[in-house]
Amino acid sequence: MPQTKFQDLTFTCIMVLIFVYVMTFYNAGLENGVTFATFGYALTHMWVEVIGAFIAQRYIAAPIVKRLVRRIFTPGEDKPIFIILATAGFTVSMMAPMMTLYVSIYHMGLCPELLGHWLTKLVQNFPFALCAQVFYVEPLVRLIFRTIFKKQLAAATA
Repeated sequence: MPQTKFQDLTFTCIMVLIFVYVMTFYNAGLENGVTFATFGYALTHMWVEVIGAFIAQRYIAAPIVKRLVRRIFTPGEDKPIFIILATAGFTVSMMAPMMTLYVSIYHMGLCPELLGHWLTKLVQNFPFALCAQVFYVEPLVRLIFRTIFKKQLAAATA
């Protein structure tokens, strides 16, 4: 969907900000229950994860995911929904283990319990992350992106 490097950077920033907020909210809700305070807690405690997620997405996951999707689908020939779903699936498959490990190390440090904690959190986070990505975050980010770049996207398709 992004046509330029600036649009790609903007799309990545929007995606990371929203997705990290959603995952921080989800994990805080699992640990402490969901209250109105959870919304603020997630907003104030997500920033270390945002930095890690941006780096992981932009420089590790995105290049690999693009290659994987291009191996399976051909843009212009295959239906866009299949490309979108494959991209979401591959992205979550890469980002969930990386970010769960990153956050586990950030909160626990390197300790003997790290592996068990990471695997437990990964099992909790992966299904939610995949559903959130496909059904909520990706459509919302695409809507925001199309709204911001409405004129440029219209000119590119004309």
